[in-house]
Amino acid sequence: MGKMVVKRESLTEQIKSILIDRIVDGTLVPGDRLKELQIASEFGTSQAPVREAIRSLQALGYVEHKPHVGALVKTFTKKEIEEAYQVREALEGHCLILADLNTEQLVQQLNIHLESMHQAVIHNDVRRFTKADNRFHQAIVEFSGNETMLKIWGSLRMQLQVIATLVEASMPLESLYALHPPIIAVLERNHREGAARFLADHYRQIGNYWK
Repeated sequence: MGKMVVKRESLTEQIKSILIDRIVDGTLVPGDRLKELQIASEFGTSQAPVREAIRSLQALGYVEHKPHVGALVKTFTKKEIEEAYQVREALEGHCLILADLNTEQLVQQLNIHLESMHQAVIHNDVRRFTKADNRFHQAIVEFSGNETMLKIWGSLRMQLQVIATLVEASMPLESLYALHPPIIAVLERNHREGAARFLADHYRQIGNYWK
């Protein structure tokens, strides 16, 4: 793999963002070790910003440090995932009902991610589905314009581990996909309370499979 070119300003933040994306899309999986020297070489930088990025990821809960081993991508427990999904549901539901949303533009964006999910189902591509599903739910919070809620939501992205576990628990991607069109359908009628109810049902059904 060739060296990646990274802008010189805010190197720590950029490296952190790239590592988070890799954790979310499954390029880095739970238990993978984050080697400072290797990452620094890839990005063409010193180890200092990499070290700070890893510390930040540890503070956010993406990474855990084990003595004599180093920094590892965190393996989330069932309880942690359940609690994170409860917070996600609350944040997204709040945005749908109370935030000043441009529902027409939100629907357009959600349909883009829905189509990506559909293509992932056709090709049975769990990673692609995971990224599209994550972007679908993130868009709901982004369109609220509330940066604080978006940061909180962003700290709860343990999506690949969840989707992979659901698939292992015999929840087909088709079933996961089917939870999303009803949310868009009622939003198209500007019925935000109805969208929030379908969103809650989405999380309830995922919770049933997870249990």
